[in-house]
Amino acid sequence: MADNKENKEKKSADKEAEKKVNEKNAKKAEAAKNPKRSPLKWFKEARAEFKKVTWPTPRQVMKNTSVVLTILAIAGIAIWGLDQGLDALFALILVR
Repeated sequence: MADNKENKEKKSADKEAEKKVNEKNAKKAEAAKNPKRSPLKWFKEARAEFKKVTWPTPRQVMKNTSVVLTILAIAGIAIWGLDQGLDALFALILVR
């Protein structure tokens, strides 16, 4: 008789837990169905995120820009040199 009572209590607890899980899943599904938000809310959230960003100083921007341009120039010269070398090599091979 005690086992029967324990089984009923366990089944009742399982049903309650399942009901809570189903409620959570229903809320998630409803939120996924309605992804629309007001534009005003979106802009407010975007503004809040922009405030969290650590923006570089003008000096850092200039330094990073010069590094990028220098590497770009070096890569361009390297590709140009490789192109000229291969062009000369193919000219030698095809002439013979």
